[in-house]
Amino acid sequence: MSVNPFAADSAVPARLGKIGETEKAAIADAILAAIAPAKSQPQDNIGGVIPASVVSELVGRFGLQSERDLMCLLLDLAAREMAKPLISNFHVGAVGLETETGNLILGGNVEFPTTHLGYTLHGEGFVFTRAMSRGTNIGVIAIGEAHPCAHCRQCLAEYAASDRLELIDPLGHTLTLAQLYPWPFDPAYLGERGAVPGRELWSNLRFEEDSVSPAAKTLLTAGRRSHSPYSKCPGALTLHLRDGAAVTGTAIESVAFNPTIHPVQSALVDLLAHGYGYTDIVGASLGTVRGGAVDYTASTRELLSRIVPDTPVMVMGWAV
Repeated sequence: MSVNPFAADSAVPARLGKIGETEKAAIADAILAAIAPAKSQPQDNIGGVIPASVVSELVGRFGLQSERDLMCLLLDLAAREMAKPLISNFHVGAVGLETETGNLILGGNVEFPTTHLGYTLHGEGFVFTRAMSRGTNIGVIAIGEAHPCAHCRQCLAEYAASDRLELIDPLGHTLTLAQLYPWPFDPAYLGERGAVPGRELWSNLRFEEDSVSPAAKTLLTAGRRSHSPYSKCPGALTLHLRDGAAVTGTAIESVAFNPTIHPVQSALVDLLAHGYGYTDIVGASLGTVRGGAVDYTASTRELLSRIVPDTPVMVMGWAV
């Protein structure tokens, strides 16, 4: 086990310890009821999101000090509801607080058997990918006793607002990212600002040729928001679902390259957040720079072929 160099506020676990099992169960039931209407309704993009009004009501009803205590209490529920660690069976939950709305986002780790470990999504990455999809920033993230790995710390450092991010846990730590990752390799080293949710980096993005695909407009809108400043190769993927709905994800590049979130990973985060499973996927439409420095065609087909074999992937090339 690693050595913890940080001081904790013992009042936090003392407060959380006073919440009985009956109260915890009631909180969990209320949260599940709050997120249930968003399942299989991706058009609203509120899957796994707890409205600020519900957060405020639960804090008051159960006499919690603030939404931060509630976030720590929800880590186990997030791990149960969102995590899909099909290799390690090590469930990790994470809960993020949206700066702009006061809503909470639930997240968990996701692993993909029969392919390589590089596709693994960590709980923190799940939360930030959801926030990026929703066009919001995360100001506070609750994590368990296993603090973010170095990969995740690099991932979090990509966001322009990461200098204001706070990380909390049930042990009573409140840490900045700078404390967990001092002297980071951040976007400024390559002359970039970092990821800004909702920003269009590629407003002039267009398809190489006219597309009549029903997914074209959605794909192009997502591609224009792709955070791809380093490769200059934006990517977006729409997953078509059995019930006629669709979810879309974009690339979120990292200045360190390896922690980059691929469009297929981003789309799968939104799929799981809205209560779908892999068997709900019936097709995919990918927007990528074909033959570019980064081309998502091969990696997208590889991962989808493992989780939903024989799923057709239509590739539409675009010019930056």
